[in-house]
Amino acid sequence: MLNACISIVSSRKKCIPECLRSLWENYNHKYNYPVYVHYFDDIYDSEEFRKQISDTTPQDVHFISVPYETPSHIEEKELFYNRKNLWYVRASFPIRRKGYLHMCHFMCNMYGHEKTLLHKHDYIMTIDDESMFVKQMESDPFEVMKNREEVMGAMKVYDQREKGIHQGNYDTRVNLWAFIKGYLRHYNIDPKSDFLKNLLSDPEADENFNYYPCADSYVLKTSMFESIEWKQWMQAVNKFGGIYKYRWGDNDVYSLFYLIHHGDIIHDLKTVDDGYHSQGALRHLEDYAPGVKDNSK
Repeated sequence: MLNACISIVSSRKKCIPECLRSLWENYNHKYNYPVYVHYFDDIYDSEEFRKQISDTTPQDVHFISVPYETPSHIEEKELFYNRKNLWYVRASFPIRRKGYLHMCHFMCNMYGHEKTLLHKHDYIMTIDDESMFVKQMESDPFEVMKNREEVMGAMKVYDQREKGIHQGNYDTRVNLWAFIKGYLRHYNIDPKSDFLKNLLSDPEADENFNYYPCADSYVLKTSMFESIEWKQWMQAVNKFGGIYKYRWGDNDVYSLFYLIHHGDIIHDLKTVDDGYHSQGALRHLEDYAPGVKDNSK
């Protein structure tokens, strides 16, 4: 068996039991890869709750509470939920959703994060707590990625021209293209992706940038996190503060890293398209993830 693990960042207490049950019954019972459920505050501290999980699925589940804190170089007025000029903020992102910003930050910085064990593995699969494996997996995504050159695979790669762009996409990508251009100039990088190369001479780049291929739920080789390119990229992302200031999602951060440093094609494992994995199957139980206890942090 490969030295691999499954990582979930969770705060949906109604969803996580069903998520873990489906993971075990339709995939992980063949392998028993360790599952790390990362969470903020004390939502999963209860031994009774953890026993309910272990009684339902015998898989190797570890609940790990991870610290969170807004970076000190970002002022309160700059945080995303204070940008009332944006429709998305006014419509659905009050301060009580600050935990989502912490989640995106953790997802992008999970490797080597305090209290985590992901660095002990060669492969990491990330899934959301509102997702389910809905039928028996016929292959192991870790084995698939082992036999490929790419450092990143995804459960789903979206063609955003087919999917369509809505106002929420625009409002959560503020200054992202400007940041990319600055990053390329600063490090004198010729992007590996033809999509990004073409944008650099495209007079409509501000609009067309939004149609980059975007991955969701990943299978990652941890060698990627050890690379100079990833460390450089995350140092720049964190310094700029786009996750907290503009709600850049982890999907954007991972996908754009790949387009800059590796090429156009993020390997699509097709687990969503082929009906094995449903990314929003449990949202009817709990839609918006609960926030953190302390919004002053």
